Amino acid sequence: MSENLAKNADAIVIASGWQPSIARAEFSALIDSSNISQFIHERVLICDQESATKIAQRSALISETLYPANHSLYTDLEKHVELVVSWCKEHLENTGQTLAVRANKIGKKVEGWSTRSIEQSIGGEMFRDGWKIDLTAPEITLKITALNHNNLTHEEELENPPQIIWGVKSSGTSTWDERTAPKRPYFKPISLDPRLARAMANIACPEEGKLLDPFCGTGGILLEAAAIGSQVFGSDADSRMVEGSRDNLKWAKEIQTMSQSAKIKRGLATQLTSLWQENMPFDGFAFDPPYGLNSWKSDDGWQLFIDALSSCGEVATENANLAALLPWPPKALGMDLLRDDFGQGENDGLAQTFGKSWVEVVKEINAAGWQIESTTTIPVHKSLARLLLVCQRMNQ
Repeated sequence: MSENLAKNADAIVIASGWQPSIARAEFSALIDSSNISQFIHERVLICDQESATKIAQRSALISETLYPANHSLYTDLEKHVELVVSWCKEHLENTGQTLAVRANKIGKKVEGWSTRSIEQSIGGEMFRDGWKIDLTAPEITLKITALNHNNLTHEEELENPPQIIWGVKSSGTSTWDERTAPKRPYFKPISLDPRLARAMANIACPEEGKLLDPFCGTGGILLEAAAIGSQVFGSDADSRMVEGSRDNLKWAKEIQTMSQSAKIKRGLATQLTSLWQENMPFDGFAFDPPYGLNSWKSDDGWQLFIDALSSCGEVATENANLAALLPWPPKALGMDLLRDDFGQGENDGLAQTFGKSWVEVVKEINAAGWQIESTTTIPVHKSLARLLLVCQRMNQ
């Protein structure tokens, strides 16, 4: 960790334990590239306050954010008590507020770490320094978390030693559970988890803008995109889905503040220019195209996906983003699909979607006018996983 990072990145964002790889992709999209940031753990991002605030306001994958905050490699409990108390004296002003000290851990146990001991030790020091302690409804919550990794080899553990993060809790868990699919007026079992839908909307339009979902289905992505302030447009070939999406957006607008409404039409994802002539161009695209249980084995749906990509390119702004879900084989979870020598590895042949090898998929996506920026694999069940594909429109 460089001194420069420690001085400039004074906020911490902690992702929930649900699909941290998706949170990583989403958080990365929401951070201004000119700001200093770094993931120090699969669930923990060090960044500036502005970025932390934006992520907390828009993401459904937040556990909590800390500001002001700091971090350090773990040594022993006693030294960290001294370090945190010294930091508090420098960064927290005691004007009579009540305080609670909360500690926890993420990952496997850190040797010598005791949640109760660190709460009592730091809380006692803060009390002796004049702070009012209130464990029920404190005005300030000082959070200390031990970070460790799971399932690392001994060599990897040496390269990624345990760390301690601490700071003032500034925001908590997202209220995504208010919008789960079964609570909506129009529900289908295929509906996306709202956390995934929100992440895709953020990745596609990190600066709000105009978002299009050409396979809108029950409107899950549209709902989440509208909630974060994007101008939302959706289409589907099935008239029942179009009406269902409209009902769901109307319901969502009634239960929460939504600054934008949605425009939804019936139409094909391969004919977007004629369908959206008066609304183009779009800043971002997010969609989950239709496919069957084992579509990663067969080419059913492949041409529809590629034609939809080309169609999106025709109505896109110059630097438009695109987030799409593809069927994926469970045996290929966690693979680095963007490494330079992909295709030469012993197990690289496992990576396929719609019956196409990953090498062939990349070529056809590029030919459709899109550059792959990142990929994230998502387990679903024994027969199916998903690939979250993030692309940017290529300069024509």
